Amino acid sequence: MTISGEEARTVLPEKALRSGENRLVLRYAWTRSPFEESGGKSDDHRRLAVAWDLLRFATGVDEQGRVRGAGGQLSLPFGWRIDSFQRLPPGAVLAMDDLRSRGGETGELRVTLQPEGGAEREVGRLQPGSGPVVLPLGDAGTGPARLSLTALSGKQGGNGLVLWRPVLAAPHAPKATAAIPQTATAVPASLRPAAGPRPRNVILYLVDALRADHLGCYGYSRPVSPHVDAFARQAVTFRHTVAQSSWTRPATTTILTGLLPRTHGVNGRRDKLSEQALTLAEMLQARGYHTAGFVTNGNVARSFGLGQGFETYELLPRKHSAATDVNAAAAGWLESGWKRDAPFFLYLHTVEPHAPYTPPAPFRQRFAPEVHDELLTRMKVFHRLEDGSLAPTPELRQSLLDLYDAEIAANDAAFGELIDLLARRGLWEDTVVVFISDHGEELFEHGGWEHGKTLHSEVLDVPLIVRAPGAGARTVQRQVQQVDVAPTILDLLELPISPVVEGRSLAPWILGEAPGDDAEDEAYSWLDQHGFRAASVTTPAWRMIEDRAPDAGRSLYDRQADPGEHRDLADERAVRTGYLRAHLLAAERRRKGALQAGTAVLDEELRKELQALGYLR
Repeated sequence: MTISGEEARTVLPEKALRSGENRLVLRYAWTRSPFEESGGKSDDHRRLAVAWDLLRFATGVDEQGRVRGAGGQLSLPFGWRIDSFQRLPPGAVLAMDDLRSRGGETGELRVTLQPEGGAEREVGRLQPGSGPVVLPLGDAGTGPARLSLTALSGKQGGNGLVLWRPVLAAPHAPKATAAIPQTATAVPASLRPAAGPRPRNVILYLVDALRADHLGCYGYSRPVSPHVDAFARQAVTFRHTVAQSSWTRPATTTILTGLLPRTHGVNGRRDKLSEQALTLAEMLQARGYHTAGFVTNGNVARSFGLGQGFETYELLPRKHSAATDVNAAAAGWLESGWKRDAPFFLYLHTVEPHAPYTPPAPFRQRFAPEVHDELLTRMKVFHRLEDGSLAPTPELRQSLLDLYDAEIAANDAAFGELIDLLARRGLWEDTVVVFISDHGEELFEHGGWEHGKTLHSEVLDVPLIVRAPGAGARTVQRQVQQVDVAPTILDLLELPISPVVEGRSLAPWILGEAPGDDAEDEAYSWLDQHGFRAASVTTPAWRMIEDRAPDAGRSLYDRQADPGEHRDLADERAVRTGYLRAHLLAAERRRKGALQAGTAVLDEELRKELQALGYLR
């Protein structure tokens, strides 16, 4: 176990455990004194190691329907309780081969059930030595419920009860399974439009740090996005798209691979995508596509492994990193770099409205005419807000919001120019265009700024607009996520989807032939940057956030009644919180095919790029 940051986790393998008492021993490989660490400046010669303030043991019980311990046994010391959160079908029972007491001590197993929104009730008390047990659990309602097992005795700890092969079963009913992302599947040929050839080309246009709720097509009142709005009127707009992280590198890696952050492994600020990863560019290149990427955020530079599969991949210099510069680079490549003997995949990553907010003069004059303090156009303003030397007054917040909107307007104008370019060159009707953001931006909604510090709606709710020639225009209310982008592109091109891809194709919704009864997937997001660690699970109705560092805690929000996520319901809706957390833990244990990220080497130019965006100081 290597300690880094505030928390360390390790998995205790089942084969190393036995029924009854297990002992965990922690030994340190080395220790040092403050005297040694300070180079003799401290007079403290104590040999110090890690200070532990909390050891937490989690069972990882989820709704897979089976509570197990080592060897099919579950040992509960007296006074201990275990909770399992799941949806129980009608007629569900708790069954076990036997219940035994260890050490000959007397005791009993108390079984309670708490449906969501209801009171906890006792469903039975089981005595050891009574042989096989089948305990009906009664009506648990249609929502999630908490099933609790408590070993009771006059003596706490030490010996306890052993449940032999405990299982939750439902006679004559199918077993419930967790709604975690499935491998993508392609659209059946019968669902595809009959007329017209498949599109040849793909453009993935990514706008860094763009909130969905600051676009007119997503309901924003300020006219900052006329060109994106016009594009949306001839495309498919996904109203509820969840980002897989709240900062650039893990989220963009998910978009470019179709893998969740826990699988591709690119989560920390020095993480580099493994060469074993199969990127969307590599999949298309293998099918004969010419591939090019022009990016303006150092977090997706080739040094971090995201250039895999691209014939041309350029990080534009900071002085020439506006969306108009990205257009110029793309136009130059289409003119001289693209061999027209094969279709192309073009990835364009624009940096505005990422901080610092420095909109061109015409857009600043229109949307931020009252902002005269040039400090607000530098990263230093966020550093001062963070260290408390600058007060976040309502006037300051409005000024930063105005500058942010002005940058959105500048990017919007450039996007309109790109569409005109494609039309002039005869490429518009033969190209799939995907408009998306890597994450949003916080403007003090939860007491902070920028992104990469929380997993709230303002940083996770992003736009996704897809235009496929001949597909028509529509709005899709279904919840989707960034991991769905790669399989969707492949499917729209009628290309096979790699079995390693974790997202699902959205082509049925784009083509207007979506199944009406298809269940919506839960969306999982993770954050691990600059000491901020968190994970979340999002459903159409709920978002549960588990903060892990620097502070630990859980919060739950009703996304319909409280879209801004300001009223924490975790205590009030404890069953729902536990249920969603069980799903999150189950998703984190699904590590099949997980990749080991490498460590990126940063040259001086890349360091300067990251410093300019506030990632390094």
